[in-house]
Amino acid sequence: MRQLADRGSRDLSVREAAIQAVRSDLAEGHDKISQLGSLYRFVRDRIYFVGDIYGIETIQSPRYTLSIGAGDCDDRATLLVAMARSIGIPAEFKFKVVAANPQTHAFSHVYVVAQLGGRRIAMDPTYHENAFGWELPGALRSAEVRA
Repeated sequence: MRQLADRGSRDLSVREAAIQAVRSDLAEGHDKISQLGSLYRFVRDRIYFVGDIYGIETIQSPRYTLSIGAGDCDDRATLLVAMARSIGIPAEFKFKVVAANPQTHAFSHVYVVAQLGGRRIAMDPTYHENAFGWELPGALRSAEVRA
């Protein structure tokens, strides 16, 4: 995911989508937190959630996720990081993986956490009702990995 996000941040189609997202959301030009919120809402609202191929864990490139307009939690998290980096948002990004299943305790979900402007900002675009900054409560296990 880290490598895909890094490569995606240099892809001009990802940068164009990021610029379009912050402009259409009317984010302030020098307000990186406002721009990050715009990108979050774009991924949450415009990238349809769809699961992986049955029985096969896949991770799509940000460009592919944009082109088909769909992906699962890891695809959407990777896209969000790539878009933010593509427009120079100087956040420290981490992928947060969590286990919510009490039977298996296996990691089953991933979202993004950013450190920006002295703030820790969770971004989980999986469900439309998730607000910018909302974080999954009560995970059985979790880990943060540099994005």
